[in-house]
Amino acid sequence: MNELRPLVVKVGGGLLRDEGLEGLRRACAEVNELETKRPVLVVPGGGPFADAVRAVDEQVGLTDGVAHVLALRAMDQLGAMLAPLLPAAEPLSDLVAPGALGLLAVAPAFAGRPEVPESWAVTSDSLAVLAAGGIGADEAVLLKPVRGVVARWPSDDPPLCELSAGELAELQARGGGRVVDRYLAEAVRRTGVTVTVRAPGGIGTRITPG
Repeated sequence: MNELRPLVVKVGGGLLRDEGLEGLRRACAEVNELETKRPVLVVPGGGPFADAVRAVDEQVGLTDGVAHVLALRAMDQLGAMLAPLLPAAEPLSDLVAPGALGLLAVAPAFAGRPEVPESWAVTSDSLAVLAAGGIGADEAVLLKPVRGVVARWPSDDPPLCELSAGELAELQARGGGRVVDRYLAEAVRRTGVTVTVRAPGGIGTRITPG
């Protein structure tokens, strides 16, 4: 692997929901450490901001297109919180590889892309993987308040060490693998990007295209 190829890191909004600002700080500290080794593009999650959009959708029944636009903007609300924690990050509104550290403005970057399904099955998990594919990265890390992907839900079982995109799809069809969105397996297959799902500082689960 070329160590200079960019890495995409999603900073999940669940860290804010579960751990407050300290969760975001821990994730950003890890991002800064990773950036010393290779270029890093940060994709913000949605967390409580996306939850608010879901709640409105459940209440009034938004169209898929409107819900999609609002969900992308929700991710950028978390991005606004990440910006002061990543002061060296270059703001990017296009899917381009950062020179060193970049923070993606999700709404403009994914505006008008018909290849991205307008569905709640596609969250910031899959968007981070699609962003990785778009900038030529071969790896994405999803930082979330989870140990990794577990086979059953709910469960106290240890997370799986590794599984393929096909195995993830089969697992989700049986009711497991709920810590990532339902489109992730397809996003991994489409892009060929390898994904690691973990908490900041953890080991987590590796999901491969094969």
